[in-house]
Amino acid sequence: MLSALLYLRLTSLKNLLLTRLRRLRQPKYLFGAVVGVAYFWFLFFRRLGAGPSVVVTNVSILGLPATRGSLALLVAPLGALLLLAMITLAWVLPTEKPGLAFTEAEAAFLFPAPLSRRTLIHFKLLGSQFAILFTSLFFTLLSNRWTSLGGNTLTHAVGWWVILSTLNLHAAGAVLTLTRLIDGGVSPALRRVVVFGGMAVLFGTSFAWVWHDLSAAPAAPINGFGPFLLTFLNGGTLHWLLWPFKLVLGPFLAADASSFLLALGPALLILAALYFWVMQMNAAFEEASLGLAEKRAAAIAAWRSGKRFSVRVRPNPPGRRPPFALRGTGRPELAFLWKNLLATHAWLNGRTFRLCAVVIVVGCLWLARHPEWHTQQMMVGGGALIAGGYIMLLGPQIARQDLRSDLVNADVLKTYPLPGWQVVLGELFAPVTILSGLLWLVLLTAGLAFAPHGASAAWLTPGVRVTGGACLALVVPPLVALQLLVPNAAAVLFPGWFHSGRARGGGIDVMGQRLIFGLGQMFVLLLALLPVGLAAVVLVLAFSWLIGLPAAVVLATVAVLTVLMGEVWCGVWLIGERFEKLDLSAELRG
Repeated sequence: MLSALLYLRLTSLKNLLLTRLRRLRQPKYLFGAVVGVAYFWFLFFRRLGAGPSVVVTNVSILGLPATRGSLALLVAPLGALLLLAMITLAWVLPTEKPGLAFTEAEAAFLFPAPLSRRTLIHFKLLGSQFAILFTSLFFTLLSNRWTSLGGNTLTHAVGWWVILSTLNLHAAGAVLTLTRLIDGGVSPALRRVVVFGGMAVLFGTSFAWVWHDLSAAPAAPINGFGPFLLTFLNGGTLHWLLWPFKLVLGPFLAADASSFLLALGPALLILAALYFWVMQMNAAFEEASLGLAEKRAAAIAAWRSGKRFSVRVRPNPPGRRPPFALRGTGRPELAFLWKNLLATHAWLNGRTFRLCAVVIVVGCLWLARHPEWHTQQMMVGGGALIAGGYIMLLGPQIARQDLRSDLVNADVLKTYPLPGWQVVLGELFAPVTILSGLLWLVLLTAGLAFAPHGASAAWLTPGVRVTGGACLALVVPPLVALQLLVPNAAAVLFPGWFHSGRARGGGIDVMGQRLIFGLGQMFVLLLALLPVGLAAVVLVLAFSWLIGLPAAVVLATVAVLTVLMGEVWCGVWLIGERFEKLDLSAELRG
């Protein structure tokens, strides 16, 4: 029977590859495949045979020198803590009876067949191994240059396979165990209380243990956040709690062949124990798996039709509070904002942003009161700026509650008594609001974290920081709108490419199409920001000595806002003109 299931998996994989190859006959997929292959070649494969990278040793990470030994000491407990968090979520997140992730076709053909539950579990684990192998190879390409951790391509590949297989086997065992617990009457609330309560007790006990040991040895103080973190994670009850996870990470972090072989044995024993645990579970998962398969099929259909991608856990969720009161009269763009905000996650609301702002203010002010934590304060500010950069680059591709989500409803939108530019502007409001809120939190964090220390930064007065932060906050919405114009213009100008690029799990050709859209977005953004940046620099340099730095910054902000708003308006008008002439049925044909 297992040979037949293996044949089914291999045949499905072969047909998937043939399907991807056949669609390369279409130019939009062929060009995307060329770009995707070139990306992988220049970024990964070309560097596989290169020599070792230069290890920088004159910098520090969390107060530890960036040497191979220090990085290994730091990565092992932090990686083990991350694995512990991922495994804990598997026991907390399911709110109703969970099921194994069979597809709708697999559930329809395999569940009525004369197969035992053990055979179905073997089939599921076998299918997941194909995905794990490909994912391990991809992660190996990403980590091939991490020479500071030691090892080589082979040890990293096997290490990733061990890590991903461990997570997969635990996920299957957790699903089956939760199914038995729910059948036995254990509620989700009780399960969460037990899991979170147990974790709180373990972490609290470990912290008290380590703090007591440090207080009892004043002759050997722990200086710096990094050494204290290592002492905390490697001491107390956390030492024993994270020990099996460190064994799982052992093959990946092995520095040479001998240490790799020594670390591989315990990791394989943990895999064998998880496999034995999964095989010993005799839980009735078929009904829950059928429900999960139906939800996945409905989510994929909704995603492909341009609606919100969401797998609802509860069949009848309660009514959701609207983002704001929508009046019967007013600007029609606000109706688009109201509609698209309702399509986002429920936690993306004003209350969440206000709570994050309070946490940021309290945390940064607490750090500012402790001069010995100045390095960590600068790290918080630097991390905020890095997060802001990622939001600016990737946010417009992720926040899709705009014309891209409503593209399949273009014929309905065109029946509205509104000009095209008004429809486009209304569709942009929701992602502009969400991304602007996130970037405002970034600016708040950076403004509070980069407080001046010493005479070298005396010019960075509170007035300069407040003025600069407020001016940047004013520039953020039009800048985000300018970013969003590019993907929305691509959706209207090239709906055939855009529709194919939205295919779930599309392969390297679809990834190439997304790369083309992303590069085009960056190019247009740089082209649009070039005159704005030059004007801002010239104004600040020319008027800072005459009217002062804060006033010069305000003057430059007014000029930047004028240029940005003009660029955004021209882009909205041009996209609106193209939207009015769009015939989606003709564009997506073939």
